[in-house]
Amino acid sequence: RYFKLQFFFIPVRRSSSGPTVGWPSQVSAVTDSPLKSTALVDPGSEDSTNDISRYIGMLDPWYDRNMLSLLNLPIEVLCQQTTKVETDSSGNAQEQLPILADMVLYYCRHAARPVLIQLYQAELTLAGGETRTEVFIHSLELGHTAGTRAVKASGPVSKRFGIDGDREAVPLTLEIVYNKVTVSGRSQWIKVDKVCTSVNLTKACRKSEELDSKMECLQMTMTEVLKRQNSKCKKGYNQQLNTTEVKVDKVEVTGASSTTFAVCLDQDEKKILQSVTRCEVSVCYKPESGVHWRVRKALSMQMQPLHPEICSLLCLPISTFSGAHS
Repeated sequence: RYFKLQFFFIPVRRSSSGPTVGWPSQVSAVTDSPLKSTALVDPGSEDSTNDISRYIGMLDPWYDRNMLSLLNLPIEVLCQQTTKVETDSSGNAQEQLPILADMVLYYCRHAARPVLIQLYQAELTLAGGETRTEVFIHSLELGHTAGTRAVKASGPVSKRFGIDGDREAVPLTLEIVYNKVTVSGRSQWIKVDKVCTSVNLTKACRKSEELDSKMECLQMTMTEVLKRQNSKCKKGYNQQLNTTEVKVDKVEVTGASSTTFAVCLDQDEKKILQSVTRCEVSVCYKPESGVHWRVRKALSMQMQPLHPEICSLLCLPISTFSGAHS
């Protein structure tokens, strides 16, 4: 049996005055969607991120002007009723909708042309030996960044724990193997051992002209500890840090000497996994596309780049007004 599914992405944010935003009851069914964006801090702060929404906004100007603009409006404005009156099928006038509900309903009713967004998979091994496979759209955070997001997600309790910066973070001894994306398209596998606070992966494209499936890759940011100050009477801190960025399409991160770390997918506080010992990231392929990437790794060693015509990439169709992008 086949089913026709439509996916919509509704951006949301965390209120600066409380742990969560109280959305109007009229849109609770929409915001309960599994594709709901991460509830985060106020957009004006440095930690504010709604990267998936901004990425869709690059693909669809209407989404950028209307859905993303909702994040910049205060709650009082979002809850104001519109001048338009909703009517049911029989033509009877119903209750006026708040601006937020009106805009979301318009988007879900009329956005019928999907854009294709590449999915990535993360194969995770937990400390107890359990393995899990998760998918994400835009980002994967590993280490201190994910741990900090977990603390913030605890709401008022986070004030008791406190939130440390990278200088106060506990260093992680990691073995990192990644396939570096080169201009020539050749595979360049690199293996390094690093002491890091965080290893973060995000979609590499930041501009509309970079939206090309042939250029699909992730930007890996490694925050490495070069020098650490240890003290018997004071808490140790990382005296010297170095940030390295590299474009990759496959990554394996393993904790050395029983090192465990936290992983957060798509900056979603409900998709944070603790006590992870190994994380493998690669693009998702359609089931009929054949062999798993570990087997294709042998072919890539022969400097033959993976091409979309050879391996069928698995994308998630998000409904917009602009039409399909592949």
